Amino acid sequence: MKALTFELHLVEPLLATRLGGGDPNSAVGFEFIPGSMIRGMLIARYTKQHSADAANPDFRRLFIDGSTLFLNAYPRMWGKRALPTPFSWYRDKDTEEPLYDFAVSSPNDNRQWKRVNEPFCYLWQSEEDGVSTSKVELYSPDRQLNIHTARKERQRLVKGESTVFRYDALAPGQVFCGVILSNQDKDLEILEQWLLEGESVSLGGSHLAGYGRARLEHVQIQDDWQEYNPIGEDSDDIVVTLLSDTLIRDPQTGAYVASLQPMLGVTKAAFVGRRIVGGFNRKWNLPLPQTLAIQAGSVFVYPNNPDLLQRLEALEITGIGERRAEGFGRIAVNWHRAAEIRVVEALLPSKPLPAALQDDTSVSLARRMAERMLRERLDQDLISAINQYTLSHPPSNAQLSRIRIVARQALAQSNPQIIIEYLEKMKKTARDQFQRARINNQRLDEWLRGLAWNPKEMWQNVDPRRINIGGIQPELTNALALEYTIRLIDQVLRKAQKEARHD
Repeated sequence: MKALTFELHLVEPLLATRLGGGDPNSAVGFEFIPGSMIRGMLIARYTKQHSADAANPDFRRLFIDGSTLFLNAYPRMWGKRALPTPFSWYRDKDTEEPLYDFAVSSPNDNRQWKRVNEPFCYLWQSEEDGVSTSKVELYSPDRQLNIHTARKERQRLVKGESTVFRYDALAPGQVFCGVILSNQDKDLEILEQWLLEGESVSLGGSHLAGYGRARLEHVQIQDDWQEYNPIGEDSDDIVVTLLSDTLIRDPQTGAYVASLQPMLGVTKAAFVGRRIVGGFNRKWNLPLPQTLAIQAGSVFVYPNNPDLLQRLEALEITGIGERRAEGFGRIAVNWHRAAEIRVVEALLPSKPLPAALQDDTSVSLARRMAERMLRERLDQDLISAINQYTLSHPPSNAQLSRIRIVARQALAQSNPQIIIEYLEKMKKTARDQFQRARINNQRLDEWLRGLAWNPKEMWQNVDPRRINIGGIQPELTNALALEYTIRLIDQVLRKAQKEARHD
């Protein structure tokens, strides 16, 4: 099938909050980036230039009626999109491998079994000495636990008025693979315009606290995209595996159930996980109802039936159940059919890069890699620098908005002197506000002038930590210094505006 694929490189921790985090003073995120979050990000970008009217047929086709499917973004493994680990996989309690797939065959002995805990896997088939072997690498995304304190007045600590809470989020530095499917090729081309290579996007919650920023990479439309490759030999049964959470409603009672029986009939065996899912509608500014979902990785075994198999092959494309446009209801048919699966460790490079690169292609590739690595590290350090600044007695939000616009103009024209000229031409009322404001005990207008006069001072706030790849190092250009200087100014003032609105 045709698909729009892309990678999300996490620059900041990402908080995709799920229900059931336990402590009410905490937020625990999913192990993946939900399709609803990717759809919301694209809607926000689309509506900057187009109407978000639900009656608009183009808007409905792209985002609402299910013609376009925004799949969950799962971790990248071996250069491809990983998939949820099937719940039918077990291992001996005292060993790590091999894995046994109980959906194919259940060992009849007295060993103690435990289910595989890693949430994601990459499964493939290999030939060794003429013997076909099923192999898998298991993966658990890295998490980052941060402690935060909420209080009414940020600058004053009052006993009994502070609340300590924690965020358990996806750690930065990881890569997740996203996919968008559509039954119309032109819609994928439209959406591709809003996913620009190398551009930063914001996902999830708590953006002001340093969460949610990611970078788009490898955006492309693939003509022959496949969600999985079948592994193992044919059998007498049909094995259906859920590749995402699935919402199935009983047609008689209207209640959500943890079974595929209302749609596919009675199973021979089932390995089922359950999860409560919710959501949030930004249009209504209200949470969605909490519903029971069948968890991704659940496995259902059916007797071999040609009619059922033909129906399932169609459902592989469209999905099953409700909220399919948000990534729910993805299934795989006869994906894993090997009784034993060998577990392998993470793939390591066979040999290091040479000390020096000679040919032009290698040099060009190494330079691009070094520049991207530098930007990723600069982005992380920029966040730390932004959080170190505190603006007291700030100018009005209108004045802050004007100086932010001027800063962007300076970046667009590659001329930081535009900021200085604006400060010099300000009226007395506005000038007094900028002189009264203090940013880390320095006058705001002096801070802005200093950065505009010498953007390279940015490197005092953001440590570039030079990178070396085969003798190739990224260049710290004036344009790069100006870009990060303007981003620092813009985000510090934006944070001040947000804080002023909450006070």
